[in-house]
Amino acid sequence: MPCVYSVPGMDKVQARRDIVYKTVEGPDGKIDLKLDLYTPSGAKTTDRFPAVILISGGGAGDHDFRDAGIYLSYGRILGASGYVAITFAKRFGRDGDPLEGLTDFNDLVAYIRGHAAQFQVNPGRMAFWAFSAGGSLLSPVLSDMRPYARAALCFYCVTDRDFSSLSADDAQKLRERLSPLVQIERAEYAVPPIFVARAGLDGPGINEPLGRFVTAAVTKNLSIEMMNHPDGHHGFDLLDADARSREIIQRALEFIKARLDGN
Repeated sequence: MPCVYSVPGMDKVQARRDIVYKTVEGPDGKIDLKLDLYTPSGAKTTDRFPAVILISGGGAGDHDFRDAGIYLSYGRILGASGYVAITFAKRFGRDGDPLEGLTDFNDLVAYIRGHAAQFQVNPGRMAFWAFSAGGSLLSPVLSDMRPYARAALCFYCVTDRDFSSLSADDAQKLRERLSPLVQIERAEYAVPPIFVARAGLDGPGINEPLGRFVTAAVTKNLSIEMMNHPDGHHGFDLLDADARSREIIQRALEFIKARLDGN
């Protein structure tokens, strides 16, 4: 299913697919982790565009959502809006090592910035847009000084992982690495502006920590904007083709524009 929002020129966006950014060991041998790039139509080889990295969630055993309609749509929406959009595979299934996904994300960012000229990316202007369980991978964007990170967006995100099945010590160590809430609570540095989209029909497992995340950011006097879809399901930008869904997506794009196109 595609995103419920569209912009003119999506069909003209240039897509470069299946670029290997790292190779890892899997249970049955080596696995190539790949990325897709969506570049504005008519781009010259000398052009450099701000980049938006789209961070998908993680299902049971899944790691590659590049072909999901929602991410195909967002890649083209962002490309038609004047940015290079990046979707990527990662090891982030519910039954795997959660730190593998964090390592893959950090390696992906380093790869994009290291190949910025080849990919027509301005490495000093990047935004990070996470969805669902992908919210955990915003942690490194929020945990230290990354001047190139101009914006962090969080759509119905997991902002605090449940590691209660582990020992208290191990759970706390993982929360320190994979909880955006912990990063905000400890922030003593310049956190990039944050945009949060909340799905009103999400369960308390997502919305309760999301509320604490927003409160912590306000308490720290950080730059944060939150929009709520009272009747929105988890994945409202995919499932709920209504005016509020489109309003939230449009505002998210305006938020990106203000942070990536401004000074």
